[in-house]
Amino acid sequence: MGSKRRKGDLGEELAVRYLESRGFRIVDRNFYTRWGEIDIVAEKEGQLHFVEVRSVAGGGFNPALSITRKKISHLVKAMEIYLKKSGWRGDYRAHFIGIRYGEGEPEIEFIEDFIELY
Repeated sequence: MGSKRRKGDLGEELAVRYLESRGFRIVDRNFYTRWGEIDIVAEKEGQLHFVEVRSVAGGGFNPALSITRKKISHLVKAMEIYLKKSGWRGDYRAHFIGIRYGEGEPEIEFIEDFIELY
């Protein structure tokens, strides 16, 4: 698959296509804050959607397991910064997309409202 960065970039591109195919409009990508990065910000039906994307090579490991409580805490802080800077006043949600590379086509897992699971 190549470098970690290349795998991550490809994973984000796959995630964008996945979201767009389901009616999401991409608003922002790779929004950086001191607390970390928001991979994808999308809009659908009047709601803002923050999407964390993780990619792994090999079929055995679940990418969702790489999300720690510390990462969740940093993501929430980054989302608060984004909301303040953008002036967004409506509803918002946070989702996770995991990409697994193995033999054949990559597997895509979409977990809605994943922060609520922690």
